[in-house]
Amino acid sequence: MEVFPVFWGFQVEFMKGIRTKKLWAILLIIIGLYIPAFYFMKQTGVQDELEAIATIIAFSSKTALFFLGILAIIFGAGAINKEIEDGTIRIALSKSVTRLGYILGKYAGQFVVFAMALLLTSLVTLAGLKWVGISISKITADIFLLNLLLLLVMVEFISIGYIISTFIRSSGASLGVALGVFFLLYILLPSVVAYKATVNASDNMTPQQANDYMAKYYTKYLFFAPNAQFSVILKDVNEYKKTTETIEINGETHTYPTYTAEYAGIGRAMKKRAVNVALLIVMTLVYLGIATWRFLRMDLR
Repeated sequence: MEVFPVFWGFQVEFMKGIRTKKLWAILLIIIGLYIPAFYFMKQTGVQDELEAIATIIAFSSKTALFFLGILAIIFGAGAINKEIEDGTIRIALSKSVTRLGYILGKYAGQFVVFAMALLLTSLVTLAGLKWVGISISKITADIFLLNLLLLLVMVEFISIGYIISTFIRSSGASLGVALGVFFLLYILLPSVVAYKATVNASDNMTPQQANDYMAKYYTKYLFFAPNAQFSVILKDVNEYKKTTETIEINGETHTYPTYTAEYAGIGRAMKKRAVNVALLIVMTLVYLGIATWRFLRMDLR
């Protein structure tokens, strides 16, 4: 069996991914946004590993997720229809490449490209922390776990983009739809669900109870949104220790409970929120299944 027909889709998608200006532009933006964070830590004398990883997590859960999420869904949204427009698919299928082999090769190619991008991000992060003067021995694993979660989120966004790409023939129109879908998943729907949860929440919840309560809503109503599951997981990187605070008012002593957040690690958060990690994987497979089903039945003319 020739190697070319088997790996044609993977080779084309992989080479396209590492050559595209979009990918490298986003990577440069991420690195550029990390530089001020590292500079801030350097100037303020941050030396604690846990404080440093908390800063990185805050960045990843907002800025990095936003830019990488947009890139991923745009990649997926133009993956099929654009190649129908330029005739790439017809060339591939004329070389004894089956539709199923072609689409699976594309999935694999984009997965590897994003894995490489996030591996590079991990290495840049560790190098930056070393430059700041922080010992990275205890947080190296957490940096890679954080980027593994980001990779799962990106792959799910890509798979959502594939559905758009197979149902909308115009690559220009699919780009607009992809941005609209991203807006719904990233901003609008989480805001609605968070509001619904806040209205029904009790006022005397502990921080951990509040996290668990919000996680229940996000898991139930936003199981299809990768950014929501990512948020749920990262909210559990801290463990809350209960202490008491005593205040004297008008000669009377009053004792109130207080809670101190202590970093417990991304591995611990992933174990506790195993359902949400599973949702990232399961929903990706569901989306890819829908996109594959549609692609196998498309008119490619």
